[in-house]
Amino acid sequence: IEFQDHIYTMACSNMFIHGDGRSHLYKGSCFDDTIKKQVKKLKPNVGFLNPPYKSERSDEEELKYVLNNLDCLQKGSYCVAIVPMSCALATSQDRNKTIYNLKKELLEGHTLDAVFSMPDELFVNSKVGTVTCIMVFKAKEKHPVGYKTYFAYCKNDGFAKKRTGRADYNNRWQNIKKEWVSAYKNRDEVKYHSIKKPVTANDEWCAEAYLPTNYKKISRI
Repeated sequence: IEFQDHIYTMACSNMFIHGDGRSHLYKGSCFDDTIKKQVKKLKPNVGFLNPPYKSERSDEEELKYVLNNLDCLQKGSYCVAIVPMSCALATSQDRNKTIYNLKKELLEGHTLDAVFSMPDELFVNSKVGTVTCIMVFKAKEKHPVGYKTYFAYCKNDGFAKKRTGRADYNNRWQNIKKEWVSAYKNRDEVKYHSIKKPVTANDEWCAEAYLPTNYKKISRI
Protein backbone atom coordinates (compact mmCIF):
# COMPACT_ATOMS: atom_id res chain seq x y z
CA ILE A 1 0.00 0.00 0.00
CA GLU A 2 1.63 3.24 -1.11
CA PHE A 3 0.24 6.77 -0.87
CA GLN A 4 2.83 8.70 -2.92
CA ASP A 5 2.40 8.56 -6.69
CA HIS A 6 6.07 8.33 -7.64
CA ILE A 7 6.88 5.64 -5.07
CA TYR A 8 3.85 3.60 -6.14
CA THR A 9 4.97 3.83 -9.80
CA MET A 10 8.49 2.74 -8.86
CA ALA A 11 7.13 -0.20 -6.85
CA CYS A 12 5.01 -1.39 -9.77
CA SER A 13 7.93 -1.02 -12.19
CA ASN A 14 10.29 -2.85 -9.84
CA MET A 15 7.95 -5.82 -9.46
CA PHE A 16 7.34 -5.95 -13.23
CA ILE A 17 11.08 -5.92 -13.97
CA HIS A 18 11.59 -8.83 -11.56
CA GLY A 19 8.87 -10.86 -13.23
CA ASP A 20 6.39 -10.73 -10.36
CA GLY A 21 2.95 -10.34 -11.88
CA ARG A 22 1.00 -11.42 -8.79
CA SER A 23 1.94 -8.66 -6.36
CA HIS A 24 -1.01 -6.97 -4.68
CA LEU A 25 -0.05 -3.30 -4.83
CA TYR A 26 -2.59 -0.71 -3.71
CA LYS A 27 -2.47 3.03 -4.35
CA GLY A 28 -3.81 4.94 -1.37
CA SER A 29 -3.69 5.18 2.42
CA CYS A 30 -2.98 2.13 4.56
CA PHE A 31 -5.66 3.45 6.94
CA ASP A 32 -8.35 3.36 4.26
CA ASP A 33 -11.02 0.84 5.32
CA THR A 34 -11.74 -0.26 1.75
CA ILE A 35 -8.08 -1.08 1.11
CA LYS A 36 -7.73 -2.80 4.50
CA LYS A 37 -10.69 -5.06 3.71
CA GLN A 38 -9.05 -6.08 0.44
CA VAL A 39 -5.77 -6.80 2.25
CA LYS A 40 -7.47 -8.85 4.97
CA LYS A 41 -9.14 -11.03 2.35
CA LEU A 42 -5.66 -12.15 1.29
CA LYS A 43 -5.00 -13.42 4.86
CA PRO A 44 -1.43 -12.04 5.15
CA ASN A 45 0.80 -13.79 7.69
CA VAL A 46 3.83 -11.47 7.62
CA GLY A 47 4.00 -7.72 8.15
CA PHE A 48 7.15 -5.82 7.20
CA LEU A 49 7.20 -2.03 7.30
CA ASN A 50 9.24 1.13 7.47
CA PRO A 51 6.54 3.69 8.34
CA PRO A 52 6.90 7.41 7.56
CA TYR A 53 8.72 9.16 10.40
CA LYS A 54 7.08 12.18 11.98
CA SER A 55 8.39 15.56 10.90
CA GLU A 56 5.31 17.64 11.74
CA ARG A 57 3.01 17.58 14.76
CA SER A 58 0.09 16.72 12.52
CA ASP A 59 1.82 13.59 11.17
CA GLU A 60 0.60 10.18 12.32
CA GLU A 61 2.60 8.49 15.07
CA GLU A 62 4.84 5.70 13.79
CA LEU A 63 3.31 3.15 16.17
CA LYS A 64 -0.13 3.80 14.65
CA TYR A 65 1.19 2.28 11.43
CA VAL A 66 2.40 -0.73 13.39
CA LEU A 67 -1.00 -1.19 15.04
CA ASN A 68 -2.68 -0.83 11.64
CA ASN A 69 -0.38 -3.45 10.14
CA LEU A 70 -1.04 -5.89 12.98
CA ASP A 71 -4.78 -5.43 12.53
CA CYS A 72 -4.47 -6.75 8.96
CA LEU A 73 -2.49 -9.87 9.90
CA GLN A 74 -3.70 -13.34 10.75
CA LYS A 75 -3.55 -14.29 14.42
CA GLY A 76 -0.10 -15.56 15.40
CA SER A 77 1.61 -13.85 12.45
CA TYR A 78 4.66 -11.65 12.89
CA CYS A 79 5.03 -7.94 12.19
CA VAL A 80 8.52 -6.46 11.82
CA ALA A 81 8.79 -2.66 11.88
CA ILE A 82 11.72 -0.26 11.97
CA VAL A 83 10.79 2.82 13.98
CA PRO A 84 12.52 5.74 15.75
CA MET A 85 14.07 4.81 19.10
CA SER A 86 11.82 7.42 20.71
CA CYS A 87 8.94 4.97 20.22
CA ALA A 88 10.72 2.49 22.49
CA LEU A 89 11.72 4.98 25.19
CA ALA A 90 8.37 6.64 25.95
CA THR A 91 6.96 6.06 29.45
CA SER A 92 4.05 7.33 31.54
CA GLN A 93 6.40 9.97 32.98
CA ASP A 94 6.57 11.83 29.68
CA ARG A 95 4.57 15.04 29.43
CA ASN A 96 3.10 13.89 26.11
CA LYS A 97 1.71 10.40 26.75
CA THR A 98 0.69 9.71 23.13
CA ILE A 99 3.44 7.17 22.41
CA TYR A 100 3.10 5.59 25.85
CA ASN A 101 -0.62 5.04 25.24
CA LEU A 102 0.16 3.44 21.89
CA LYS A 103 2.63 1.11 23.61
CA LYS A 104 -0.12 0.13 26.04
CA GLU A 105 -2.53 -0.53 23.18
CA LEU A 106 0.05 -2.68 21.40
CA LEU A 107 0.60 -4.90 24.45
CA GLU A 108 -3.12 -5.20 25.11
CA GLY A 109 -3.65 -6.84 21.74
CA HIS A 110 -0.28 -8.20 20.64
CA THR A 111 2.96 -9.72 21.97
CA LEU A 112 6.24 -7.80 21.89
CA ASP A 113 8.56 -10.61 20.79
CA ALA A 114 11.82 -8.75 20.24
CA VAL A 115 13.50 -5.35 19.83
CA PHE A 116 16.80 -4.77 18.03
CA SER A 117 18.78 -1.53 18.49
CA MET A 118 20.02 -0.42 15.06
CA PRO A 119 23.25 1.41 14.11
CA ASP A 120 23.08 5.16 14.79
CA GLU A 121 23.99 6.03 11.19
CA LEU A 122 21.82 3.40 9.51
CA PHE A 123 20.14 6.01 7.30
CA VAL A 124 23.28 8.01 6.58
CA ASN A 125 22.52 8.07 2.83
CA SER A 126 19.01 9.47 3.28
CA LYS A 127 17.38 12.61 4.64
CA VAL A 128 16.50 10.70 7.81
CA GLY A 129 18.99 11.13 10.65
CA THR A 130 16.95 9.21 13.19
CA VAL A 131 18.34 6.58 15.57
CA THR A 132 16.13 3.54 15.09
CA CYS A 133 15.19 0.15 16.44
CA ILE A 134 13.37 -2.82 14.95
CA MET A 135 10.32 -4.12 16.82
CA VAL A 136 8.91 -7.59 16.27
CA PHE A 137 5.32 -8.32 17.31
CA LYS A 138 3.19 -11.45 17.33
CA ALA A 139 -0.23 -10.43 16.05
CA LYS A 140 -3.48 -10.65 17.99
CA GLU A 141 -2.07 -12.49 21.00
CA LYS A 142 -2.10 -10.31 24.11
CA HIS A 143 1.32 -9.78 25.66
CA PRO A 144 1.45 -12.33 28.53
CA VAL A 145 2.28 -11.04 32.01
CA GLY A 146 5.90 -11.94 32.74
CA TYR A 147 6.71 -12.78 29.11
CA LYS A 148 10.41 -12.21 28.45
CA THR A 149 10.98 -10.06 25.38
CA TYR A 150 14.26 -10.55 23.54
CA PHE A 151 16.41 -7.40 23.33
CA ALA A 152 19.56 -7.18 21.20
CA TYR A 153 22.19 -4.50 20.69
CA CYS A 154 22.79 -4.61 16.91
CA LYS A 155 24.73 -1.41 16.37
CA ASN A 156 28.14 -2.94 15.59
CA ASP A 157 27.28 -4.65 12.30
CA GLY A 158 30.77 -4.41 10.80
CA PHE A 159 29.78 -1.80 8.22
CA ALA A 160 32.06 1.18 7.68
CA LYS A 161 31.07 4.67 6.54
CA LYS A 162 32.82 6.24 3.59
CA ARG A 163 31.89 8.83 0.98
CA THR A 164 29.52 6.43 -0.73
CA GLY A 165 27.79 5.58 2.57
CA ARG A 166 27.74 2.56 4.90
CA ALA A 167 28.91 -0.73 3.39
CA ASP A 168 30.56 -4.01 4.33
CA TYR A 169 33.99 -2.90 3.12
CA ASN A 170 35.82 -5.35 5.41
CA ASN A 171 33.62 -8.41 4.70
CA ARG A 172 32.54 -8.79 8.31
CA TRP A 173 28.76 -8.76 7.95
CA GLN A 174 28.14 -12.39 6.95
CA ASN A 175 29.76 -13.78 10.11
CA ILE A 176 28.11 -11.17 12.33
CA LYS A 177 24.73 -11.91 10.75
CA LYS A 178 25.07 -15.65 11.40
CA GLU A 179 25.85 -15.00 15.06
CA TRP A 180 22.96 -12.55 15.52
CA VAL A 181 20.38 -14.71 13.71
CA SER A 182 21.45 -17.79 15.66
CA ALA A 183 21.24 -15.92 18.97
CA TYR A 184 17.74 -14.68 18.17
CA LYS A 185 16.44 -18.04 16.94
CA ASN A 186 17.70 -19.76 20.09
CA ARG A 187 16.84 -16.83 22.37
CA ASP A 188 20.45 -16.84 23.58
CA GLU A 189 21.58 -14.24 26.07
CA VAL A 190 24.99 -13.10 24.88
CA LYS A 191 27.03 -10.78 27.10
CA TYR A 192 26.94 -7.17 25.85
CA HIS A 193 24.68 -8.20 22.94
CA SER A 194 21.36 -9.72 23.99
CA ILE A 195 19.13 -10.22 27.02
CA LYS A 196 15.57 -11.35 27.81
CA LYS A 197 13.43 -9.17 30.05
CA PRO A 198 9.74 -8.96 31.02
CA VAL A 199 8.50 -5.46 30.18
CA THR A 200 5.37 -3.34 30.29
CA ALA A 201 4.39 -0.19 28.41
CA ASN A 202 6.06 1.85 31.15
CA ASP A 203 9.46 0.28 30.52
CA GLU A 204 12.02 1.24 27.91
CA TRP A 205 11.99 -1.22 25.03
CA CYS A 206 15.69 -1.32 24.16
CA ALA A 207 18.70 -3.46 24.98
CA GLU A 208 20.69 -0.49 26.27
CA ALA A 209 18.40 -0.25 29.29
CA TYR A 210 19.21 -3.78 30.46
CA LEU A 211 22.61 -4.87 29.18
CA PRO A 212 25.70 -4.46 31.39
CA THR A 213 28.17 -1.74 30.44
CA ASN A 214 31.24 -2.93 28.56
CA TYR A 215 33.92 -0.91 30.35
CA LYS A 216 36.63 -2.27 28.04
CA LYS A 217 35.27 -0.01 25.32
CA ILE A 218 35.40 3.10 27.49
CA SER A 219 38.57 5.17 27.39
CA ARG A 220 39.68 8.56 28.67
CA ILE A 221 39.80 11.37 26.13
